[in-house]
Amino acid sequence: MQAQEPESALAALDNQSLCSRLACTDWKNDSLYISEEQVFRLFIHARETNNEKRLGLLSDALSRRLISLAKGFAVRSHIYPINIGNLDHAAEEISQYVWECLLKRPGDIKHAQNYFGQFFKRRALDFQRTLLSKKRKQQISLDAMDHSLDEEDSDKTARMVIQLRNGGTPEEVLETRQDHAQVVSRLQAILTREEHSVYTMLYVEEMRVKDIATALNVTPRTVNNYKNNALVKIQKEFKK
Repeated sequence: MQAQEPESALAALDNQSLCSRLACTDWKNDSLYISEEQVFRLFIHARETNNEKRLGLLSDALSRRLISLAKGFAVRSHIYPINIGNLDHAAEEISQYVWECLLKRPGDIKHAQNYFGQFFKRRALDFQRTLLSKKRKQQISLDAMDHSLDEEDSDKTARMVIQLRNGGTPEEVLETRQDHAQVVSRLQAILTREEHSVYTMLYVEEMRVKDIATALNVTPRTVNNYKNNALVKIQKEFKK
């Protein structure tokens, strides 16, 4: 890699010249390449001096480089495809986490100005540990749902199903005194594990589709497919 250019020379560049320099990507051979440490120091200076145009250029450049670093890390660490099935999505999640660290942690700001690659690796590993911890907790929750629903959730699920059957209000449903446990058991019998998990998270836990997709490591479209399949089966079963 070429020797770093003096910071004062980079700061003196006009925005158009700086934009051209930031487009250089061959860090090994291109003498015009600006290192991540220098880009970040210029970013900090632009932010401190309220230079909005330059701040925008440098922010875009840092975002592109973070995405590139994040893609490499996602593949090497097997976050993609094991934990997050879409590489672009995985890179976005990692880079967003690292950005938040850059903007909120004074120690990270100092570290990144001097050793950006080292800083990125540490925070990317933090992201991976956090992701794995969430996955474990979500799996425990999903396993528990597969075995049983507590009484309150059983009531909610039963009301949802019976309303699909006859369009009744919650009060009317309660008056029918249906066997809620039997309804839940029937749901588990007619739905696949994935359909039952999605149905429960949507209508019992009241989770958003994108959050369910993250929990199950699938796309939002797949979540909607599971939901639609579940509703078709439920309508067929309970509208007899």
